[in-house]
Amino acid sequence: MNPSNFPNPTPTGGASTSGGAADPANERGTSKVAQSAREAAAKVKSVATDTAHRAAETAHAVAAEKKDEAAERVDSYGRAIHESAKSLEEQDPNVAWLTHRAADRLQSLANYVRERDYPALRADAENFARRHPAAFFGGACIAGFILGSVLKASGRKLAESTGESDSFQTGYDPDRETRGEESMADAPSAPAAMI
Repeated sequence: MNPSNFPNPTPTGGASTSGGAADPANERGTSKVAQSAREAAAKVKSVATDTAHRAAETAHAVAAEKKDEAAERVDSYGRAIHESAKSLEEQDPNVAWLTHRAADRLQSLANYVRERDYPALRADAENFARRHPAAFFGGACIAGFILGSVLKASGRKLAESTGESDSFQTGYDPDRETRGEESMADAPSAPAAMI
């Protein structure tokens, strides 16, 4: 048997045995899939970029709105202090002068906040905190106390306007004593081992 007498079998799949060249139709199909994948990736990237830009614009608009609201509130405090100082002018001019100065400082702070954008305000606050940490944290504590008082007062005002009692804030229910229920303060404490 002579090996040259047997026919050379061709592999299935359409590829020729000479050099292993691929079928042109198969290459076109592969390139179409790759191009579709690139187009889909570009669309996803475009949508993600647009979404990120819209989110950044929305965040910037909200920050600017809150910044303007804060500036207006500080400015209104300054105007109110000016009005209070006017009533003090006849009684004690020195106290009135100091009160006017404090009101002027508040109004200049409000103008400063209005004129600066949010990133600049943040950078200024960071620089001030680095240079004067005690004053910064002291001011933050005072601002927290004031904010807590304002929130507590607004909660009471809301409760009064809706006709509810403010027992939700204090936790005291005067009807509990008449019903014979035990309050949380009167309840026995848990053993120390359980805590």
